[in-house]
Amino acid sequence: MRSVTLMFDSLAHSILTRGSRLRLLAESAVGALFSLTVAYYGAAETGNLAIGAVLVLLGAGIAFYHLAPVIALAVSSLAMLFVLIAGWSGGTPSGALWLPIYLSIFGTVAYGSVTVQWTGRIAAVALTAGFVAGGISVAAYGLGPLGLIVLLMPALGWFAGELVRSIRNRRALSATVTAVSTERDAALTRADLEAERTRVARDVHDIVAHSLTVVIAQADGARYATTADSPGAADAFGTIAQTARDALADVRTLLTELRHTQEAGPQPGIQNLDALVDSFRDSGLTLTVHEFGDRGGLTDARELALYRIVQESLTNALRHGDGAATLDLDWGDAAVDLLVTNVAAAPAPASADAAVTEVTHGEFPPERGHGIDGMRERAILAGGEFSIREGATFRVRARLPREPREHSHPEPATPDTIDTEVLA
Repeated sequence: MRSVTLMFDSLAHSILTRGSRLRLLAESAVGALFSLTVAYYGAAETGNLAIGAVLVLLGAGIAFYHLAPVIALAVSSLAMLFVLIAGWSGGTPSGALWLPIYLSIFGTVAYGSVTVQWTGRIAAVALTAGFVAGGISVAAYGLGPLGLIVLLMPALGWFAGELVRSIRNRRALSATVTAVSTERDAALTRADLEAERTRVARDVHDIVAHSLTVVIAQADGARYATTADSPGAADAFGTIAQTARDALADVRTLLTELRHTQEAGPQPGIQNLDALVDSFRDSGLTLTVHEFGDRGGLTDARELALYRIVQESLTNALRHGDGAATLDLDWGDAAVDLLVTNVAAAPAPASADAAVTEVTHGEFPPERGHGIDGMRERAILAGGEFSIREGATFRVRARLPREPREHSHPEPATPDTIDTEVLA
């Protein structure tokens, strides 16, 4: 019953669309013309108005073979069954009365669902077997080339439907591949933009933030040195140091937004991880996720750090890997451990010394990608740890502390890093 309802809903939706409406009008007109023609011919040949009235139903096979092929096949088959029972010779395979059935078989295979397709295939096999058996037993049919084609018309309708369905499926697959490729290109473009923003941020960091750190250190030193001899000068140096600190905080905020394209409003957190994973899978990355423990227990800053590290790691896997990656999240009592693993697309270095490179959060090797530097900085500023391992298999590890739960021992206090400058 549900399939019938869905079929009528599909028919109604098709009628409401402009292209389908015009096609339905054209096919209905041809079907009506066919019905009137065969009804007049059948009634005139047999002198039986009942046969003419039944033959009117054959037009349904032409009018609805595309929009409702099951209805078209059922109605036209019942009409032909009545003609065969009545014994009229116009119902032989060589007659044009079978055209709606052949067209309905084509429609079921080309445009129907899986169940409808098999209905059409079974009908085609049954009719073809019956026609061939009748052609062998009845010499009047003949088995010449033209007669053989007539007997095989149901099978030809089936094969034509398979061909059309294959073409439609191939076009749909091509459209899907194009959409996925477009999304993948968009993801890579976003990653390139992120890398460029990070490059600019690091240049600003080297020029401004480092200089401000020197100003703060020099001003504090001068303030301590002049406190006894010149209190006014000490106050001036203190003002300079405080102004530099405020400027440094503003620069850090600006660099954070510039590096990670953060927009105004709520920032993503652990509640957005599933959507992030799905987006990378939609972009073509084969991603396996292993997650242990219960989520939660992170501050907003650490949730954002976790989200961005996962995002950057999967972006690198998508760009530089073989198309597959593994994400492991272990929510322990004291911290959450993150591990992203992927096989590098390019072969590993040939030398034994360069085959594996271990980089921890305290090291900054040359020629390092800005995305990796950004992940490291996020982990450090969140009070966590970060490391990468390069080679044939690329691994990103991060560990972020969780807030102590109620009735549990508090974790050691994290050192205040507000005025700590992370040198790149």
